[in-house]
Amino acid sequence: MTAPLLVLGTGRCGSTLLSEILRDHPSILSVSELVAFVTDFGSRIPQVLGEGPVDGATFWSWLAEPQPLQSLLLRHGLRMNEVIYPFERGRFTPDALPPILQATLPHLAPEDPDAVFDALAAEVPTWPTAPAADQYRRLFVWLGARLGRRRWAERSGGGLRVTPRLLAAFPEARVLHLVRDGRNTAISMASHIGFRMAFIHAQLVEMLGVDPFRSPIRRDEEDLSDELAALLPERFSRRAFEDFDLSPVVCGHYWSGEITLGLKALERVPPERLLTMRYEDLCADPVSALTRLGEFLEDEVDPGWLSRAAARVGQGSSAWERLPARQAAELHEACQPGFAALAAWGVPAFEEPR
Repeated sequence: MTAPLLVLGTGRCGSTLLSEILRDHPSILSVSELVAFVTDFGSRIPQVLGEGPVDGATFWSWLAEPQPLQSLLLRHGLRMNEVIYPFERGRFTPDALPPILQATLPHLAPEDPDAVFDALAAEVPTWPTAPAADQYRRLFVWLGARLGRRRWAERSGGGLRVTPRLLAAFPEARVLHLVRDGRNTAISMASHIGFRMAFIHAQLVEMLGVDPFRSPIRRDEEDLSDELAALLPERFSRRAFEDFDLSPVVCGHYWSGEITLGLKALERVPPERLLTMRYEDLCADPVSALTRLGEFLEDEVDPGWLSRAAARVGQGSSAWERLPARQAAELHEACQPGFAALAAWGVPAFEEPR
């Protein structure tokens, strides 16, 4: 296969659209949301994105064993748009859905993701022990061979947070860094099921000192607020989840941190293997933006792909501009460190609130 592609962003930055655009490309295997779901919204990054060796059976368990955060959400009817498994005709139930079937295989083989899953179940456990990165690479090559694609591209929401691990695992990869106005990103994060769950999980782990979704220990439970206590897995309800107060300003601070750390990690990528693209520019002129992408991939820009891909792109929206002036100013302030880091990186500035 030719050099793979890593599509990195903070999440809620338009990268799902990029997965769909890349799937339309005749030579690209568009691996969507694998990292997001295998890590269970980032809650087990060290376990499944480590550098140590792993045998085929263990690697398959990472891909196939349902995970607690994802399963809890689906059990309560909280299904993200990114979860595209066809429950109406597939054999898996919402509370027992393997990570690789949440999005990755339905995205690649929408007609019958279960058949690809079964073929992998027979294949992957037989693989010899190897570094985790090599097992992921074997998976992508196997899928590419089955589906007739010669280059893979991995894109998961929030992938920027694991940039150092991904670059260490795939040093040969080219990198597309997708950027969206942090204010709109933060507003979208605040209402997104997956990001809300990730924030809830992080707060519970910080307060309890253990992961309550994977451990029965509750020694510091009395320190939890009523709002957080109601979100422990044994008490969890859809209403408590939807009532959880997650401010876009908090998400703006998070976005700034992810941008700052992500850009620092991207400094190690040679300039000729890195392309930074603004989501707003993609929306404003999709043909130009996607032509740049095709050229960056060192591929002839197929006119048919370019036409289909450009047709997928909408106009985008600027939700922050509809906020009351004070809220818009607070959100802008939260995003300012990220804006400054992007400006120093050479990314054109985003509009300031009036």
